[in-house]
Amino acid sequence: MSSTSYTIIGGEKPNITPHTIPWTLLVLNRGRTALQTSQMGFAEIISIESSSLRRHEAVPHVKTLITDTAVNPGEQINIGISAASYPFVAVIWNDMQLKTLFSPQFISEVEDSGVVCSVPMLYSRHGDLIPSIPTPASSMRTVKTIPMTAIETGTRALYPFDYAGIYNKKLFLHAGGYDNDINSSFWQKMDFGFRNWLWGEKIVLNASLRIYYTCDFQQDDQTIDQGYRRFYLHNLAVRIKDNLAYLPKTGVFSYIFRSGEGPMVALSEYKEAASWIDQNSTRFMQSGRTLVERWNQRPEEQ
Repeated sequence: MSSTSYTIIGGEKPNITPHTIPWTLLVLNRGRTALQTSQMGFAEIISIESSSLRRHEAVPHVKTLITDTAVNPGEQINIGISAASYPFVAVIWNDMQLKTLFSPQFISEVEDSGVVCSVPMLYSRHGDLIPSIPTPASSMRTVKTIPMTAIETGTRALYPFDYAGIYNKKLFLHAGGYDNDINSSFWQKMDFGFRNWLWGEKIVLNASLRIYYTCDFQQDDQTIDQGYRRFYLHNLAVRIKDNLAYLPKTGVFSYIFRSGEGPMVALSEYKEAASWIDQNSTRFMQSGRTLVERWNQRPEEQ
């Protein structure tokens, strides 16, 4: 999933008690906010940093993974979840604070949900509920997302807002994790979300999971770039016939014309995507167009 090399320091095992949360906490780092010590009730804590951007001193009982080079958030999560010792991984940033009662009932609810990711209700540092449930909507030839607020467990989310959530390690790895080759956070999350929904996995809200920002957060940059083109080819351009997914050969001409790249680059991108889709042709349960059209329908209408 990732060829990035890293060094591990620290990580002495904490004392496991009946109150220990039997999951891994994975902390992504940005800015200089210190790790919240109130979040130390997990059986394992992993913090990911790069050797060129070390921000913090080692923290007792925290396993720090130091990558040799700076990598995008999705690849950090791929590395961290692959290294996790436990089957469920709570992913947060160092400028977030968990305010959740990890009761046996809550833990069982998440573990029995069968979803690839349970996403939280997110609050600003002032305590305001943030619209953080992405909903897809058609927009001319592409897809846009509308962030909604929701308070009902089970509400579908297109992808984990700001990557935060509790991931099922087995399902996450089976679906291929985040695409390392997409550096735009927005299109990386869109690709992860679409792929999981198209392949029959689910990403849903758990209203008991609450996370607060400790500082202001940045909105995603949705600029159309190489990341969008890769997302488009792997998701929106896919067609399905006789339960097999494929990339139409005739679509290459339109793609070359609209990609904004030279013909050889565009052709190479199209061929790579077509090969990837062929390798995963039986995993697609629906097309991206169908997913968007059916998103807001009630189950009995589908």
